[in-house]
Amino acid sequence: ATIKRVKPIPGDRLVLPESRLLRSKLAESLTVDRYSFETSDFIDRYIRSVFGLEEQVTANGNHAIFGRRGSGKSSLLAYAMYQRSVEKRPYAWLAMQAYAGRNDLPVIADTLVEILRQLKLFDQSSVELSILLERLEDLGNSKKISEHALDMLLPKIRRAIEPISNRYGSITVFLDDLHVVHRSLQPLLLSKIYSVARGNRVYIKLSGIEQFTHLWDTESRQGLEPPHDIQVLRLDYNLTMPEKSLEHIQSILDAYALYSALPDISFLCGAGVLGRLVWVAAGVPRDALNLFSQAMTRATVKGQKKVSITSVNAAASEMAEDKLRHLETDASVDIVGIKTVLTKVRNFCVREHRTNAFLVEIRNDNMEYLMIEKLVALRLLHVLHEGITPREAGRRYKGLMLDYGFYVGIRAAKSVELFKKIPEPLTAQELRGLPAFPLAS
Repeated sequence: ATIKRVKPIPGDRLVLPESRLLRSKLAESLTVDRYSFETSDFIDRYIRSVFGLEEQVTANGNHAIFGRRGSGKSSLLAYAMYQRSVEKRPYAWLAMQAYAGRNDLPVIADTLVEILRQLKLFDQSSVELSILLERLEDLGNSKKISEHALDMLLPKIRRAIEPISNRYGSITVFLDDLHVVHRSLQPLLLSKIYSVARGNRVYIKLSGIEQFTHLWDTESRQGLEPPHDIQVLRLDYNLTMPEKSLEHIQSILDAYALYSALPDISFLCGAGVLGRLVWVAAGVPRDALNLFSQAMTRATVKGQKKVSITSVNAAASEMAEDKLRHLETDASVDIVGIKTVLTKVRNFCVREHRTNAFLVEIRNDNMEYLMIEKLVALRLLHVLHEGITPREAGRRYKGLMLDYGFYVGIRAAKSVELFKKIPEPLTAQELRGLPAFPLAS
């Protein structure tokens, strides 16, 4: 008897069982939490970050992982949690979404309760931990909770968890999506956790969107001050090195394709698809996975043999509409101002200059520039370069790209010149030639 490997029929690529499995796995990958690493094969499918931040985030120390939605913050945080689990070291994982928009003191009490509840699994006989849990829960339910009452319990919490850190060598507290907590409460919350952690071999690792995260308050001197108290790891340089983003996204898709028993992801792609995918997803891994899955569906419905650039463009346009629909829930302040600036940028690019890329002067004292920074955080604008000096010395400009979904596939925008259609290194000459967006005074 002999065994022969049979190649799938090329004409049926998108309707193969393996292709349907791939779509299912891509859908599962769009949400990462503490349970994502419980499956035995997840670590085999894990793709390292473009900048190799795994070694840093798993080291003993406090780390803040910043990146836009879908950039891989939770995956990197969960990878660190997985390593703690393998080493059998105690940790507590908190999904801060449960406290979205809140700025009241019970949030701090509840957070401490959740940390102690998870740590108690490593010292179930501790009477002191049980007593503290009861007191914190009562405090959290009280209508007259005060900061002083919380402060009185902090030294006791330090003493209660010290035996655990001594026994296991360290404790790690993971705070996923800190930015959803009201900005005014974030420094105070971090300050209370840090007062328990500092010098106690307890390390804090958090994720968030940088523009909506407030680590340190200079006036009250509360929170965690980078780089002294916490190191910042950034994942938001996707399009500053588009060729690296192409390699990264292709490696992720290849891993999922191989897991689904396909040769590689190019087996399902027409010419130029992966390059276009990098630009329409702005190098954001989760957006790339979502867009490719949607493009597979569209191509299948149209009876296409492979995923085409047309199906990727259509998926990008639909994703842009989703981003706009969720704008009000994503941007917590000045929705009108953000929408006004977005309209101004769209008109500047599509109607006035017929280009999808532009420069904007870096002016942190300008309200319109701050709105543009929030549009970057919301994945409606994308960074091409962090800062160049194309004109007068001393005036630095940021290179940005308008999201593809606003002009690709739209009849009125067919004449828009796409910046760098192929993901390759950006040159200073190309960036200096971009039009400068005029900021309002």
